[in-house]
Amino acid sequence: MDSYISCCWLVLYLFFGGGSTVTIQGYVGDVVTLTCKYDARHYGTLSVCWGRGHIPNSGCGNEVLRTEGVKVTHRASVRYNLQGDLRAGDVSLTITQAQVKDSGLYGCRVDIPGWFNDQKHHLALVIKPAPETTPEPRIPRESTTVGYPKVPPDPPRVAIREISARSISVWWSAGIDGNTPITGFHLECKSQSDSWVDGVRGSNILSWKRETAVNDLRPFYTYNIRMFTKNDMGLSKPSNELTITTKEAAPDGPPQDVKLEALSSHSIRVTWRAPELSLQNGLIRGYQLRYGEYSPQERLPVRVVHLMDGSESFTMNSLQEATKYSVTLHTINRAGLGPSSQELVCSTLTNDDQQHMTTTQATTALQTEHSTSTIATTTSSTETWLLVTDSPTQGQRVDDFSTTRALSNSTTDPALSKKSGHLVAILVPVLVLGLLVVMAIIWQFRRTTLKKGNWKILWKNNDFLSFGDSEPAL
Repeated sequence: MDSYISCCWLVLYLFFGGGSTVTIQGYVGDVVTLTCKYDARHYGTLSVCWGRGHIPNSGCGNEVLRTEGVKVTHRASVRYNLQGDLRAGDVSLTITQAQVKDSGLYGCRVDIPGWFNDQKHHLALVIKPAPETTPEPRIPRESTTVGYPKVPPDPPRVAIREISARSISVWWSAGIDGNTPITGFHLECKSQSDSWVDGVRGSNILSWKRETAVNDLRPFYTYNIRMFTKNDMGLSKPSNELTITTKEAAPDGPPQDVKLEALSSHSIRVTWRAPELSLQNGLIRGYQLRYGEYSPQERLPVRVVHLMDGSESFTMNSLQEATKYSVTLHTINRAGLGPSSQELVCSTLTNDDQQHMTTTQATTALQTEHSTSTIATTTSSTETWLLVTDSPTQGQRVDDFSTTRALSNSTTDPALSKKSGHLVAILVPVLVLGLLVVMAIIWQFRRTTLKKGNWKILWKNNDFLSFGDSEPAL
């Protein structure tokens, strides 16, 4: 019987915790400390929780503060702090600006590995109203022994949460608070090319936050980010420094200096320069050129050419003589299309204009330049005909070129093709008429000779013998 009672008492003791309850008294406005320690040299740094009321079988009821090793992971109020040496196992709870409502039972639970090994402490706190007999302001006093000196906090540890084209999201974990509550954080961001003295963007962050975003950044641009922790003693040392490059965005500017030059009655050359560097928003992959016959009254089919070889010129061939053509250009990067350049209109030359070129040397030089430009652009570009009803949307993706076809590597002079067509149109009827005349002559000749009976062909042993009016004797 006695053994049974002893076992029951032991189980109840293990589950509900033993130890006596210590009572601590203080006054309103005081800084009070509830002592709780464990052997950190034996166990290492452990997780600890503080709660109000009796300690339950697991965790802490009505939790006011929790640590994971030396890091505070939860705090119900900024008035709750751990000002002891956490690495030495001092996890005493300090309450600043004590109030009457703080009175009650508090429990400290140290999570020691193993079954039924947790260390539990219960402490009763009694906060009394401040005495009214003293007219002078009373300096808050510690209800227990003097704690560790107050110093600036440890720096936080910063990491990347998310990166977009124009913003960066970061999160962080706070270090030891320096024996005084953390009052906030200070984040700094700068361009990689600037120093931490010039060109720094700073922002203050509330003490309970652990994540924030830096907005209004440039796409495809490299930045440095660091952070400080603040308490009443000042700023911590800077945190680890992050180097981050934002993602690409569609270009914000069109190609510059777009120019059109009529080379002949059937070709126009287009030249341009890349957009301003600050408006490219990424690496330029190529250009989209749209051209077609110009009509102010209606929309006509437009030819779309994707130039992905890095060139900044293109020659439009096989055009109509003395015809106006409109041209627009878009810049392409990995994020999509940039805005369109201003629409330009140029007319091809007439045959009379071409014949008035000043010298043969000038003509030869122009043809050589035209040939070189045509070969360079046609071998590494794609084109297709589209009936365009609206301008392309800025930022539109252009990764899929499956609907386009490669331009021909050979070029044909349209004037020569036109002359050849006229020649064929004349020769075909002449040849047909000649063939009919020959067939009529043959038919008339056979009809005449067969009537006279003097047209015979004699064979012997598969050999042709003679023509005549009668057969020879065999």
